[in-house]
Amino acid sequence: MKSIILTALFTTLILTAFAQEDTLSLDNAVEVALENNYGIKVAQRQVDLANNRIFRGNAGMTPILDWNTSINSTFNQVHQNFIDGREINRFGTSVSPNTALALQYTLYNGGRMQAIYGRLQALGQLSEIQRQLTLQTTISNVMEAYYNIQRLQSTLEFINQIIRYYEERQTLTEERWQIGRGSKLDFLQSKADLTIQLTDQTNLQIQLRNAKIELNRLLARDPNIDFKVDRDSQDYQLFDLNYLKDQAKSQNPEFLALKKQEEINLQDQKEARGFLKPTINLNSSFGYNFNYNNAGLISNSQSTGLSAGLTASWRIFDGKVIKRNIESAKINGDILRIQREELISNLDNQITAAFHQYETQKRLLDLEQQNIATAQENLEISAEKFKLGASSILEINDAQTRFNTIMNRLVAAEYNLRISKLNLLTLSGELVR
Repeated sequence: MKSIILTALFTTLILTAFAQEDTLSLDNAVEVALENNYGIKVAQRQVDLANNRIFRGNAGMTPILDWNTSINSTFNQVHQNFIDGREINRFGTSVSPNTALALQYTLYNGGRMQAIYGRLQALGQLSEIQRQLTLQTTISNVMEAYYNIQRLQSTLEFINQIIRYYEERQTLTEERWQIGRGSKLDFLQSKADLTIQLTDQTNLQIQLRNAKIELNRLLARDPNIDFKVDRDSQDYQLFDLNYLKDQAKSQNPEFLALKKQEEINLQDQKEARGFLKPTINLNSSFGYNFNYNNAGLISNSQSTGLSAGLTASWRIFDGKVIKRNIESAKINGDILRIQREELISNLDNQITAAFHQYETQKRLLDLEQQNIATAQENLEISAEKFKLGASSILEINDAQTRFNTIMNRLVAAEYNLRISKLNLLTLSGELVR
């Protein structure tokens, strides 16, 4: 007997441990997503790629040094007659090795180098903003999927609770019909109502399983991993509408990305205008030359020398290509400015609507929480009266239906409040700081 008790205790501890491991909190889900999500990994590598391109040499701001080496040789039959009577008739060879260091450095090109380097820096910053946008989208998707599982899990808990009332009602009506104190019609009605609830239960279980698979996908986990989610209490957080609007202009990733694109466009305009100005290059070389010839008057020669000079060029006419490029850059700047103004207007409207939606959902949730307590009490009283034979099946059915309806409205209100809060945090940029 003692061993049985110890075994049962040990089994209970093991099951409790597994139950704790299978519970996934929202913070843990977000943490796993940030670590495993493929989109976030790609976004991070894109940031690394953009940063890898930010160096002065990529903008032409550093000199270029080349080492050029060559060797040439000739082989020929030489026949020479001189006026003094000498005659040379032999096989000749000539070898000429050369090596040189060549330096080219752009001293000035109308500010194009500085504009290119500024654009590279801005592109690196834009890549980081886009990574933040990917983080925000991923976290928002994870939270929404998590809230959906909470909604389905809560609905399933409620329907399991109400099924017990339907099962008890079916048992009572069957017993009364069997002993002749009730009608078969009541029993059949109770059986049909229970079947409907069991069908809804099965559909909810399927939806819950699919919702968990979707969350596992976002977390880059095995789709077969099963878990439970926390039934956290609602956080009645107070928001200030003007504060949220101001935060959107400093933290919303879409707005920041558009502003950064405007900065990039300004660098594009500077680069385009730079082609209107001259380009000055410094050219220098240091070389060694050796020549050997066994058939000429000079058998070998060598030279070492340093040369340096400046070259300047200024494009006078190119068929208005430069002018059109400048105009195109300005037009693109106007487009970005209009898009920024449109985004500000859209954010203002969306945040305002989301704020009022959040406030409304808070009030609705308060009302539904009061309604569910009333409906629960009404159902218990109606069930007790039905047991005592003091009420009809219509009354108990109405109480059960009312409780079921209010239960679904309560779960929907909880879910809608969470989603409303998530929308506010996402639009204002407060979700990812």
